Amino acid sequence: MNLDLSNLKEPGSSKRIQEKVQIPAFELHSQKIEPPYPFDLDLYIINTDDSFVFTGQLAGVLSLNCSRCLEKFEHEIQVEVEEELFKNELENLERINLIGILQENILLNLPIKSLCSNDCKGLCTICGQNLNENKCDCEREMIDPRLAILKDFYKKADQER
Repeated sequence: MNLDLSNLKEPGSSKRIQEKVQIPAFELHSQKIEPPYPFDLDLYIINTDDSFVFTGQLAGVLSLNCSRCLEKFEHEIQVEVEEELFKNELENLERINLIGILQENILLNLPIKSLCSNDCKGLCTICGQNLNENKCDCEREMIDPRLAILKDFYKKADQER
């Protein structure tokens, strides 16, 4: 979505944008982030002496992969947009790429660890079974072979008494 700011010539002039915006899919750390539905954008733009100030909100849904069970889930997100574009850095006032600015603000508001639910059990580290769907019969007590001799340390101490 390209934005035309050429009609905001005078300092102090402003413009408000309220519309649905389709944001294309993008990647973060090789994870594809897909917005399945258009986002609601409410943006207020003010022309200052040497810059354009963008303030507003962006709200929508993202399709993410759970960090524990790797299943896709929908994550609602609401972003406070606060950006400042300096006029001397802009090449063309008639074509400002708003999508790049919005994607950047979404990235800054993503959770560090995306979870489908707070009580997600994840995957079995041995067989890979999704523990939210079924239990598995794997024995989870893994003992490092270098420390296996310490396993019976307290049992031997109790027998010697």
